[in-house]
Amino acid sequence: MSLRAGPYTFRHVTYDPPSDVMYAAIDAPRAGTREKTPEAHVLRFDDRGELSGMILVGPREQIEREGAVFVSLPSGDRVRVQGVEALMRDV
Repeated sequence: MSLRAGPYTFRHVTYDPPSDVMYAAIDAPRAGTREKTPEAHVLRFDDRGELSGMILVGPREQIEREGAVFVSLPSGDRVRVQGVEALMRDV
């Protein structure tokens, strides 16, 4: 199962239900830097500064509050993360 946020597709996704945290990476997870989003999620960047993944903090709570999971991308666009609900159902 994968997630989609704007032009990005995250193919490596895991969800930890007890902590309500979803980890998503475009390719295999790798070292880099992190940046918090206005939604309290975390964007991960590789050593070249390219988006490599994201950590969705409290996706279940955000769905209950806003009807979907949203994240602000490096471009500044706030987009709906597609596939979260289906992935959470499959856990």
